[in-house]
Amino acid sequence: MTRSGSDLALGFTLVELAIAVTIIVLLMVAVMQSESLIGSAGSKAAQAAVKDLTTAIGAFKDRYGYLPGDMPTATAQIPGLVAGSCSATDNGDGNGQIDAAEVACVPEHLFRAGFIKGGTGTITLSISGKPVTVRAIAASLSGAGAVYPYPSGTRNVIELLNLPCQAAQDLDAKSDDGNFTTGTTRANVASCTVGGANDPVTSLAVAL
Repeated sequence: MTRSGSDLALGFTLVELAIAVTIIVLLMVAVMQSESLIGSAGSKAAQAAVKDLTTAIGAFKDRYGYLPGDMPTATAQIPGLVAGSCSATDNGDGNGQIDAAEVACVPEHLFRAGFIKGGTGTITLSISGKPVTVRAIAASLSGAGAVYPYPSGTRNVIELLNLPCQAAQDLDAKSDDGNFTTGTTRANVASCTVGGANDPVTSLAVAL
C-alpha cells in the first residue's frame, strides 16, 4: 500500500499515533512498577534489619544480663573480646542504656558472642543505592536528641540514619501507628514526602 501526498503531509496516521502512545504508556507503567519494587525491597530490608538486631540484642541480654555495649564485664565473659577493639576498655557502665561511647561496641559484643554475622563494624544497609546506618543507641541520643521524645520508660532504640522516606513510612506503618511523632517508632521530622525536603529521613528510631 502506498500513501497519497496528503497522507505524507500528515506525517503519521492516527493508527500509528495510537500505537506510539500505547507503547509510551506501557513503558511508563513498567518504570513505575520497577520503582515500586525497589522501594518495597528497601522497606523490607529496613524492617528485617530492625527485627534481626532487636532479636540479637534480646538474646544477648538473656544470656549475659546486660545490653551489648553496656555490659561492664564484657572482656571477661565474651570470647575474643579485647580492650581497644571498639572503645578504650570494650566494657560498658551497666547503667541500662546504650550511651554514646558504647554504641560502637554493640556490634562488637554481638558478633563476638555469636549473635550476628558479618563482622564487628558499623551495620549498614544499601537502600536505593544509598547507605543506611543501623545502630542501637539510648533513646535520648537518637537523632542527636532531635527525634520526637519517647515516654520516660523507653531507654533505648534501634536507629536508622538517612532512611529513604518510603522505607521510613512503611516501617512506621508496619511496626507502629504510621505517625512519626507518636508510638514506638518516631523520627526527627513530623512527616516526609518521597522526593521532598525530608527524603531521606535523617533519623528514624524504633523502641527497643
